[in-house]
Amino acid sequence: MTKGQKLSVVSKSGSWYKINYNGRTGYVSSDYVQASATTSPKLVVDSFKTLGNAQQVILVTADNYDTKSAKIQTFEKVDGKWKQVLTANGVLGQKGFALSKKEGDMESPTGKYTIGTAFGRYANPGTKLPYRKITANDVWVDDSKSSLYNTWQQKPANGRWTSAENMDIPAYDYGFVINYNESRTPGKGSAIFFHVGTNYTAGCTATSKEQVVSILKWLNPEKNPVIIQSPVSELDKY
Repeated sequence: MTKGQKLSVVSKSGSWYKINYNGRTGYVSSDYVQASATTSPKLVVDSFKTLGNAQQVILVTADNYDTKSAKIQTFEKVDGKWKQVLTANGVLGQKGFALSKKEGDMESPTGKYTIGTAFGRYANPGTKLPYRKITANDVWVDDSKSSLYNTWQQKPANGRWTSAENMDIPAYDYGFVINYNESRTPGKGSAIFFHVGTNYTAGCTATSKEQVVSILKWLNPEKNPVIIQSPVSELDKY
């Protein structure tokens, strides 16, 4: 080896470094080696400028607007540095991401959103989020003409709405509300959740039950979590 040669260190024992060099393993005295810390690879969240005080991020990306397949990644800031926690496959609405979300378009909204109530048809799996157990009478109102549009209600309707989504279904075994259209603008979309599913959704984001539960247990409202949904080509918006 020549002076200035960069080496890959496997381990150190006493005053000796075990190194890899040209496909072979050997030992070099520390008298002849100057150690330097390696630079951790940059994470996608390191370049985001819109995270504010968020210390947990769920990132949902797709190759383009038209695909229903998504990549789900979670990140957490620890001691001032972002670290990746989880990577999973997921699905979006049947028609992919929405350029401008509308009620019934079978597309998932893009953007950055806060995390709402966690829910499920069973007991709280261990999330720190506020948790609501679904009952047979629970519905989410998707009637744009109703004053209760985009809210969680209970049957019977008694004239309060003409259309609502049943919450007591396997897709909602576990999940959480994505705080989309909080102003409840009529026709802009309702019932946008992160829930269980592996095929496609009507506008939500979904992944396996195992991963949903894992993310629910990880989420901590004290860390101001957000979810970002975007085609890969538009991540520079965040």
